Amino acid sequence: MSQPLRIEAPELHSLLTTRTRSSELWFSNQQLFEKTTLGFLAKYQEKYQAELYAFVFQGNHYQSVARFPGENRACFMRDLNSIIARVANSLIPGRPERGSLWGRRYSEEKLPNPEDIEEYFFYCALQAVHAGLCEHPFQYPGYNSFHDAVSGKKRTFEVVDRAGYNERLRWDRRAKIKDFTKKVTLKYRRLPGYEGLSQADYKAMMLEKLEQRRKKLVAERKAEGLGFIGRRALLAQAPGALPKKTKTSTRTSHRPLVLTKDRETRRAILSWYFAIKAAHLEASRKFRQGIIDVIFPPFTYRPPAYAGSG
Repeated sequence: MSQPLRIEAPELHSLLTTRTRSSELWFSNQQLFEKTTLGFLAKYQEKYQAELYAFVFQGNHYQSVARFPGENRACFMRDLNSIIARVANSLIPGRPERGSLWGRRYSEEKLPNPEDIEEYFFYCALQAVHAGLCEHPFQYPGYNSFHDAVSGKKRTFEVVDRAGYNERLRWDRRAKIKDFTKKVTLKYRRLPGYEGLSQADYKAMMLEKLEQRRKKLVAERKAEGLGFIGRRALLAQAPGALPKKTKTSTRTSHRPLVLTKDRETRRAILSWYFAIKAAHLEASRKFRQGIIDVIFPPFTYRPPAYAGSG
């Protein structure tokens, strides 16, 4: 099975996931790495005008719920995954000696309805419970955007433009790093449908919904005879260790294209997707035949063109 076609859908929200190679636990207990990465997340959120609803770090992956009105999800994810790998190599012990960080390209599933966005907002918030790591998500020693999102909290970071600084140093030895340091703010949008609530009422409602879902997940795991690793064991995890149990897949494994419980919505989104994919395949065929000015369908990317040797 081929990999899904990347389609920029500015009106649709997405669940985005990027996982480490072999699910190695590089992100466990790495507070400085997290803080540095969140600064770059804020930088690219501002640069690409991304609308973030959720962002969480787990030991071997990160997930987010977001929308990209500027049709630039690909650029956002390219830059974010690139800088995360560079920061990990710089700040996490043992990283550079272990090769590439990411196991495959990021996965993206469409969230078409407000209830779908809310479902996966809470899915991100409760990742640690879903995975059997902690009975409560806030026991997990990793960044979880839930409190920032429901409280309307904005985090400010200082991010250094290292490339610009190093370039200036080539001809100006008096260059100062402070001149290439910028303050950026990480902020999350409120879930659609709750715009009329006060901040206090919104937070109280979201906390209540979180607890209801958490209790249900815990009860379901215990009914199946499953437990939780617990915070103490999580704090003892070594960087790069392999988890005892994790999700496994390959670059061609089947993944849903749309996440919704509404059948009609799913059918409509899939019909839209496969129509664009068929048009893209036809345009790609013509492009490979040498028709360089062929028009590709909206919200898609043309294949790269390489200059061959004469």
